Amino acid sequence: MVNYMSVRGFLAAFLGALLIWGVIPARAAENSPAPPEKGSSGTEQQGPPEVQLPYTTAPIITDTALTQAYKTFTLQIYPTLNLTGGVFNSRWQRASVGAGQANTIREIAARGDYKSLAVPVILFYGLTPRMDMSLSGSFVQNWASNVEPGSRAANFGSLGDSSIQVRYRLLDEAPLTVVSSYFSALFPTGHASPLEHKLLGTDQTGGGAFSFTWGLNFFRYLPQVPVLLYGNLWYTNFTDGWVNRARVIYPDQITVNFALEVPLKKSSGNRWAFLLEVLSNWDAGRMFGPRANQAPLALVNVLPAVEFMPCSWFAVDAGVQVPLFGKNTTYNYGPTLSLFFFF
Repeated sequence: MVNYMSVRGFLAAFLGALLIWGVIPARAAENSPAPPEKGSSGTEQQGPPEVQLPYTTAPIITDTALTQAYKTFTLQIYPTLNLTGGVFNSRWQRASVGAGQANTIREIAARGDYKSLAVPVILFYGLTPRMDMSLSGSFVQNWASNVEPGSRAANFGSLGDSSIQVRYRLLDEAPLTVVSSYFSALFPTGHASPLEHKLLGTDQTGGGAFSFTWGLNFFRYLPQVPVLLYGNLWYTNFTDGWVNRARVIYPDQITVNFALEVPLKKSSGNRWAFLLEVLSNWDAGRMFGPRANQAPLALVNVLPAVEFMPCSWFAVDAGVQVPLFGKNTTYNYGPTLSLFFFF
């Protein structure tokens, strides 16, 4: 089982670091009094210099506390090609594809080559100056080849699960510090049941259950560096689901994400930035309902990427998701492209 004490300690440390963002007075350096000019008596008070955010895209997967501007849209499309490298077993060790793991999602029961193209599409809209809403859906295409015995092959494409998200700014000290609440509801629109044996598991494109996620998003801008910091701390409750006609009771899940952007220029005319994301999911005990019948999983990925903003209405990111460590789950190497359209 997962060492929950270590997970809780990690989460407590992460949350404490995020809270420090809101405590350290980042404005101090910006608001320090300037020396009087020559020929001036020094009695006239000068206002603090205005801080402007450099132009960046925001992270690809880590959510941002900066809500969508009022009455504007952003469309994000980020195709990811997941190349299955193997599984993390119950002892946090890497094992070859086909080694049994206890989770139902994309269970890989035989050795072979597996890959998946997921194309999520998210539309953001600014409902108020402090609140926005987004709708997301996806298309998933799965392939299996050289599957033992007999070097079998199969493929399947279908819609994935879809969701709706709402964010509200709780602490708004933009552009330096923002803390937002986050809520989302996921709908099992992907195919999860029944599954055909001849398709070798490729016909599963969803988890087969509703889920509800709530938590906090954090943002901090350090203009002296400059660097933009992002964080997510979420908790997800799952309803009972069905995968291949079998009842699935998922554990609750904790999501902890962290991202940083380093723009090449401080100004709003910036065109390039470096992005680094650390993405993690940790299964926990269930808050409501019966005991989970799936073994608890854990997965930590890192996503380095480059951002390019050629114009005011379009931007693109390119990077690769790399698994660091995990437990009771498959792991993938995922080249990722993210396209942003601003309206």
